[in-house]
Amino acid sequence: MHIKLIIFFFATLFSFSSFSQTTDKKNPISWNTKLNLSKKLQAIEMPGFDQSLIDAEDALNDPLKNSPWRFGFKYETNINFQNAGVWTDLPNGNRIWRTEIVASGALTINLTLENVHFPEGAYLYLYDKAKTHTVGAYTSRNNHPSGELGTDLVHGDHIVVEYFEPAAVKGQGEFTINGVTHGYRSLNIIQKSLEKALNSSGDCNYDARCPVDPYVGGLSAWDDQIRSVAMIVTNGSGICTGALINNSCNDGTPYFLTANHCLGGGTGNWLFRFNWDVPEGNAGMSCATTANTPTSFNNASNYDQTTVNGATILVSGTQADHALLLMDNMTVTDATNWNLFYAGWSNDDTESAVNAVTGIHHPSGDIKKICRAYENGGADNIHHANAAGAAVWYMDAWDEGVTEPGSSGSPLFDQNGRIIGQLYGGSAACQGTSANGYDYYGRLGVSWGLGIGDYLDPVSCGGTTIINDGWDPNAVTTVDDASIQGIASPTAELCGDNFDPVVTLKNAGMNALTSATILYNVDGGTNLTYSWTGNLVSNASETITLPNMTVTAGPHVFNATSSNPNGTADTNPANDAALVNFNATIGGVPANLTISTDCWGYETYWEIVNAGSTTVVASGGNSTGIPPGGAQGAGAGDAGAYGNETVITENLCLAYGCYDIIMYDDYGDGMDGISSNCAIDGDWVLTDSSGAVLAQMTTLSYASDTSNFCLASPCTGTVTEAHTNLLCNGDAFWYCCNNC
Repeated sequence: MHIKLIIFFFATLFSFSSFSQTTDKKNPISWNTKLNLSKKLQAIEMPGFDQSLIDAEDALNDPLKNSPWRFGFKYETNINFQNAGVWTDLPNGNRIWRTEIVASGALTINLTLENVHFPEGAYLYLYDKAKTHTVGAYTSRNNHPSGELGTDLVHGDHIVVEYFEPAAVKGQGEFTINGVTHGYRSLNIIQKSLEKALNSSGDCNYDARCPVDPYVGGLSAWDDQIRSVAMIVTNGSGICTGALINNSCNDGTPYFLTANHCLGGGTGNWLFRFNWDVPEGNAGMSCATTANTPTSFNNASNYDQTTVNGATILVSGTQADHALLLMDNMTVTDATNWNLFYAGWSNDDTESAVNAVTGIHHPSGDIKKICRAYENGGADNIHHANAAGAAVWYMDAWDEGVTEPGSSGSPLFDQNGRIIGQLYGGSAACQGTSANGYDYYGRLGVSWGLGIGDYLDPVSCGGTTIINDGWDPNAVTTVDDASIQGIASPTAELCGDNFDPVVTLKNAGMNALTSATILYNVDGGTNLTYSWTGNLVSNASETITLPNMTVTAGPHVFNATSSNPNGTADTNPANDAALVNFNATIGGVPANLTISTDCWGYETYWEIVNAGSTTVVASGGNSTGIPPGGAQGAGAGDAGAYGNETVITENLCLAYGCYDIIMYDDYGDGMDGISSNCAIDGDWVLTDSSGAVLAQMTTLSYASDTSNFCLASPCTGTVTEAHTNLLCNGDAFWYCCNNC
């Protein structure tokens, strides 16, 4: 019997300004001994909780890896200027507000805030009662309409919250502390002395820069990928992992890949911690597993961890347990200063393309770890599977290292160092110093077609890229380097016999780009030449519309190549060429098929055929077992499968004439989702370029459903041209064919 898995997913989308948390205000104002602040603060004490109950819950949830690893108990609070703390007026008219918070026995305390508004010049600090550890300052840079903020963790069980407000903006600041997290499990937060014990993860883990692969120039062969990975503090009390991921434009847009199951509670109060790993200079001394990891480092100054607050959810879903975020205000300059790397990726989803994989992650909030798995002796140890309702890469076992709770969302790299998925779950764990158990990762090759590909490989930068090796903003830049970064036109479906090519030219060199030559052709034919002049600074780009081209009907390839930057030889020919495949339909008109899926989008497949025939002119959706129509063999990981509860728009180009559109459903209940306890029913509609409806859903439940429609060519002047009398939905339809 086919049983539908009913998944209810509710995600609140927040966005928030990201920032590098720096203490550029030196110390909190109250630390100035000359002020002689004598007002005693009344501490707000948290009521406590049943640790044995929490431990029992963690014992059940931790091995599953399908939710953030909980490090703290979060109290729901309502602490603000009106009901807590003390205001102190300073001699120059400025003022500070302070309150103390106690969570007895806590290893750490961190806060979540709402209704946040810091006016210009105001800032917020958190610090422990003994003044040994400071978090902040949070400033007006953190303001956002969502009003959310999640702070970093302060050591100890007694902290002070201090807000400074200049006289010029007195009374304009606002925030409410809506959550206080009592940290009962160590995240190994860095202390100034770096003497706090690390090693909260299992003994079979390897530090990220341990040479499971040979070192290159004294660094791990995975050093670039290591610099892309960050630990996430989710909703103030949980831990996941993810990675900064590149796009094909190489423009430093701060996209961040993690797992959908980490998203509970939104991302407005998330904190991302980069560089939480052993410094490069200490890589050799931390090669062993965590059992021998040093608890202090000689060159502590190299330990440059950086935190970023908040992000926007761009794409998420359960089909591959995927989530792509945008770290809203993190700039290329930030990434450069923090020595970060934008990880590359591969959307080649074939099993044969992968013979070894590497995971980089933060188990149990520990410093960054690395694990490896290989195809041993031809055995299929790394393969496709469906797990927990998602399309995954499945590892039967790890050969080196392991993952743990807290590793969720961490990237899986293929043997070429490209991301192919993110951790969903599994049973892998340490047994003493040995790894044991399996793991599975949501496949990027599946989530790619569910929206992620639109961001990582936009049409403006090519839209056809399969692999990307990543981007290092600190890499040495070539001198004179003109690059074709993308092709926006022609698109995959060209309606007509001509188009204006549109390409993106980028200055990838250090010198200003003032001239370049662009060669372009169709199908490798005679090159046309376009001489560009302008003034592009390093890393700047310009969209260029080239002279119109005419093509014949059918499939074609448009090629574009840059050369002669500033009248000299290009110092990096590798990025000069780009191409796009397209199909031209002469005398065609554009149409859009919009499909809103229910909770089982992977059951949908459709075809458009010439009316009264079986000649397919367009198709889409899950092509497994065509036509599905009740075969009940479909899965979320099948080729072309649509996402659940999503809207898909298929852009079509159809010649004038009459057609049948056939909608298939693998389960046999069509778009009827509510009857199977889905929150919504699905729907579909086919429109022409003006928005006029050509065909739409009339039957909710079906195994297959056929609708007839026609596209008429425009008749101008007196109708003296040849024409054909067709039937469309049973009515006479005059199809004008001016060239019959």
